[in-house]
Amino acid sequence: MNPYIKAAGLLFLLLVLFTSLPAFAQVPDTVYRKPELPTGPPAPVQETKPRPQQRVQDKPVVAQPQQESANQQPEPKEELALADRLYFGGSFGLQFGTYTNISLLPVLGYKVTDKFSVGPGFVYHFIRSGGQSFQNFGGKVFAQHEVLGGVINSGAILVHAEYEGLSYENYWRTPNGTYELTRRTIYTPLAGVGYRQSAGRASFDMLLLYNFNEVDSPYSNPVIRAGFNIPFRK
Repeated sequence: MNPYIKAAGLLFLLLVLFTSLPAFAQVPDTVYRKPELPTGPPAPVQETKPRPQQRVQDKPVVAQPQQESANQQPEPKEELALADRLYFGGSFGLQFGTYTNISLLPVLGYKVTDKFSVGPGFVYHFIRSGGQSFQNFGGKVFAQHEVLGGVINSGAILVHAEYEGLSYENYWRTPNGTYELTRRTIYTPLAGVGYRQSAGRASFDMLLLYNFNEVDSPYSNPVIRAGFNIPFRK
């Protein structure tokens, strides 16, 4: 046989052998083997008890006080309108008989604060005596301040002061010693204390005043007045 043909055949057989080796390696082992029994003592079984759960006590929550901011400012009070600060009222006097005296003293007050008020007023007197009539008129300014509240129920003690300018008609003495009916403007300061009693929205005043001009003024001491006050809205 040709040696070349013989070498080619041998090379072909080696190639077939190498390509079939992986298939033989994957064939499972079918040989039966007898199971081996354990020969040593059995291992001790450890009992596992459930570990008690530790109860976590809730810590009391302490409320922390809220700290106000240093920049936080108190809320401003509501500013009252002008009509809420105004009130009207005044006093009057009536006397009839041989001597007739009708006095009207209306005022318009302005409450600067809840306790302190000021305002203007009007003064009018009608006097009839001995068959003659006199009329006096003028104006005034006043100030009041409640110094003590809740004296009796809703009553209050107040101090009152006013300054009055009056066109006063009277028989005035002339330089030659005679008396002549004419008018003069006189100024009268009055001051004193009073009692105020509230009645709903309104209030009633009783004033006891001292006249510091007894020479020319038509008022004699002490001056007693009764009046009322009614707010415009509140």
